[in-house]
Amino acid sequence: MKCLKKITLFLFFAFLSIVPVFPDIASASSPSFTPDQLKEIAKAKQKTRYVATHWDEIKQAKNPVSGSVSIESVRQAGDILVTLDGTSSSSMWAGGHAGVVSDMSGYVVESFGNKGDLNGVRHWPNDCDTRYNQVKGLRVNGAASGDYAYAASYARQQIGKPYNYNFFNITTTGSFYCSQLAWRAFYNLGYDLNDGGAVWPVDLIESPLTYAFYSKG
Repeated sequence: MKCLKKITLFLFFAFLSIVPVFPDIASASSPSFTPDQLKEIAKAKQKTRYVATHWDEIKQAKNPVSGSVSIESVRQAGDILVTLDGTSSSSMWAGGHAGVVSDMSGYVVESFGNKGDLNGVRHWPNDCDTRYNQVKGLRVNGAASGDYAYAASYARQQIGKPYNYNFFNITTTGSFYCSQLAWRAFYNLGYDLNDGGAVWPVDLIESPLTYAFYSKG
């Protein structure tokens, strides 16, 4: 019996020595951040919380449309939709969400990283005003109708690409997180809606180049 136990233990440890160790999927998709990047994330969280609690004071809408009106009735392709609902307590994400109204009627191009099989860039129904308590519709100062058409088309063409968990790698076009996609769609046209570093949803609201045409919450 003792001999059998020794053989069993030997085989068990021999098996462990040849089986590869696979990294945790979450840590494989979530890169490590530098101390400076972690400081930026902390500041972005504070900024997000501030704007969320001063929603009506920050980026008031020009000729505002009442939040009681469906955004579906006033939006146009290429508009940016931003919410700060659900500010994250994670050390990774500053909070909020953004999307670009698609040139396919009734849809918004959005990218999620926390929805399992639905992660990545996809079409989602244009129901942000019912999904979230706070929503702002943003447009870009000086952008022409052709610019919005391009932004909507560009965002739609990214559908199928994976979520970008490296929030500070905003230059990649092989994967996107939500606000990075909205930023890129207009950055290609010469409008930089970011203030440096990662581009968080709150940055789109605070950019001097954007104005709100719709606000709810």
